[in-house]
Amino acid sequence: MVGISRARYAQLYGPTVGDRIRLADTNLLLEVTEDRCGGPEFAGNEAVFGGGKVIRESMGQSRTTRAQGAPDLVITGAVVLDHG
Repeated sequence: MVGISRARYAQLYGPTVGDRIRLADTNLLLEVTEDRCGGPEFAGNEAVFGGGKVIRESMGQSRTTRAQGAPDLVITGAVVLDHG
């Protein structure tokens, strides 16, 4: 399987390991140190919702109810800043 360039990956899915992003409207830069989606080497396995995307209504979704422990909300594509 042919991978995609880092620039194209960033356009489609966001930053990956080694990329730097500006923190809001400051002059602070963050460097991504971990990408749990796999990065450009594993591109194509991302779950992308919406018309014409890889996942459609009820695909890849559990039938677990909220009472059984299903999450109310899932945020995808987030960059987490762990300042420690």
